[in-house]
Amino acid sequence: MKKFLSLLLVAMLIGSMLVGCGKKDVGKVVDDQDVADDQQEEVEEKKEPVVFRITGSKTVTLNPHIYETTAESETMGYIFGNLLAMIYDKDTDNYKVIGDHAVDLPTRNEDGTVWTFKLKEDLKWEDGSPLNARDYEYSYKMLMDPKLKNSRGPQMFDADIVVVNAKKYWDGECEWEDVGIKVLDDYTIEFTLDFAVPEMDFYLTFSGGGPSSPVQEKIYEAGMNEDRTETDYGTSAETAPSSGIYKLVEWNRDQNKVYVKNEYSPIKDIYTPDRIEQRVVEDINTLVQLFENNDTDYVGLAGAHYDKYAEDPRLVFSKSTSVWSMFINMESEEKPFLRDVNFRKALFYAMDRNTIAEDIVKTGMPAAYVVSSAKIAVPSKGLTYRETDVAKSVLPENNGYDLELAKEYFDKAYEAYGKKMEVEVQYFENSENMKRMAELLEQVYENAFGSDRIDVQLRAVPWNNAYDNMQNGNYDLGFGAWSGGLFNPWSSMEVYTQGFTMKLDQFRSDEFDELYRRTVKGDLIFKEKERLEALGEMEKMLFDAVPFVPMYEQQGAFLFHDRIELITGGKYLPGVGFAVEQSTFGPLE
Repeated sequence: MKKFLSLLLVAMLIGSMLVGCGKKDVGKVVDDQDVADDQQEEVEEKKEPVVFRITGSKTVTLNPHIYETTAESETMGYIFGNLLAMIYDKDTDNYKVIGDHAVDLPTRNEDGTVWTFKLKEDLKWEDGSPLNARDYEYSYKMLMDPKLKNSRGPQMFDADIVVVNAKKYWDGECEWEDVGIKVLDDYTIEFTLDFAVPEMDFYLTFSGGGPSSPVQEKIYEAGMNEDRTETDYGTSAETAPSSGIYKLVEWNRDQNKVYVKNEYSPIKDIYTPDRIEQRVVEDINTLVQLFENNDTDYVGLAGAHYDKYAEDPRLVFSKSTSVWSMFINMESEEKPFLRDVNFRKALFYAMDRNTIAEDIVKTGMPAAYVVSSAKIAVPSKGLTYRETDVAKSVLPENNGYDLELAKEYFDKAYEAYGKKMEVEVQYFENSENMKRMAELLEQVYENAFGSDRIDVQLRAVPWNNAYDNMQNGNYDLGFGAWSGGLFNPWSSMEVYTQGFTMKLDQFRSDEFDELYRRTVKGDLIFKEKERLEALGEMEKMLFDAVPFVPMYEQQGAFLFHDRIELITGGKYLPGVGFAVEQSTFGPLE
């Protein structure tokens, strides 16, 4: 999910004006309309640019074919256009996908495998040179070039869509002419896919600045090395030409960036700032100080800084696509009680999620579910999965907390095992919150089930080692989270399939895998009701097996300056966040 941005509006200085001279021909009679026209001209001349002051992290490259960080993605969202864009729609109070470089949304054939875009005919790069479908074709050819081997090349064959022969071309096994990307004329481009995808998945692939944005051929080629294995495209403001809403006019590495409106952007008028000034600041204490000194327009809060502003009425919260869980090694050979579903259900129902979310994480939401509350399941209505009747029907009561039921399950597991259970919880050594969570669970489980029957031990490990341990099955209990697509909760279920290469859990089910296949590549893709029911069934399978115990969703806490009136009223919407770019702003003090 891209980080949302806040905006700042400097009010126009409009006052009583005298009729100036020098605007009229000598001897011309001045009437009331002349006076009004002159006043309007002077108002326009005195209008100050809207300046938006933000902070960000360091960026290494702005080459959309090889970038790695969120900070780089955010900058590209400013300066690189695309076929589509996602904006806030006031009429529906929700997100809306619109044409950016494309005239409108693409058309598709009946089975959803061939998609066609029509481009606007007056598109230009920031230097005024024409931009059309052939720029896009060159860009995709370079994106998947077998010599460049760009890290973002798999965007076209290993993400939400799979373009015909894209992987073969990237591997050097076929010619470009064999790839399912065809320019039909200067303003028409067609994509042929290996299998059908939902509309929103296709739209998102071609929305916002990123791998599917166009690159300018003359600059890309000018920066190419002799053996065509690397280009210096995007290494400076001069080599990152704009096709988007803003153009980058200043970039001092590790210090700052300055953007100004790109006059050639077809959607520029949707966004408020005329100029964006960005500082590189990564220290949270410095960020808060800048906000308190009115040197930046918004700030994210955590820990003690959140405590300071916990009662501030300006606080707003963003949502995450992740649900943090406690994974259980349900294939342990050394500790067979971990393989007992009764033991795992005991841990589930004894989990004190409210204390974890509210007292430890503080900005968290208790979550006794698999699919986060941010994920959209009905894109046509902007409806999240958790808002549907299907999701509500599988949700346990009271955030999954039922101590009596937990004890019943534990008694069954203890009777089967026959002796004291020793279980270890690993947590990230650099996370104070995780340490506190582990300590809380030690107390909760031993108090609930009896310290004479269960001994919970704690172990701090580096976060990367913790994930390695879970993937290799070298753990008892451990914390972890997956994120996944905001608009496709079905594809997020891949991490629980048997063939997933980075699997953290030990859950294995042929029935689950088949439902996953049918919802992302099979017959249920365009059947909204049946597909939704299948997602509910997959979540229920995970509840029944308990390969992990869901704990909480992380929320981001943010403060915006008083002068900013969020158009969403402070409500966070998937895809557009708070739609700050389209909000109302008072003058800068």
